[in-house]
Amino acid sequence: MSLTLKDWREGKGWNTQRLAEELGLDEKAGPGTVWRWETGRSRPDADVIAKIEEITEGAVTASEMHETRLAFLRSKEGEAA
Repeated sequence: MSLTLKDWREGKGWNTQRLAEELGLDEKAGPGTVWRWETGRSRPDADVIAKIEEITEGAVTASEMHETRLAFLRSKEGEAA
């Protein structure tokens, strides 16, 4: 069973800054970037998804990241209707 990135991060007691650092993201933009991934507002590139899978030891998968993004997009479609 995969977890959302947010659930995994919170389970580790990490904030978005810590996860951004572990992923090698920019110090200032990193936490916001992580937040956008967690909410589905954006999706990381394939190489970053691979690193997320590695860091989380497979608890967060590419499929889960895709589902998070789809859920966000579907919610936006509902707002437009």
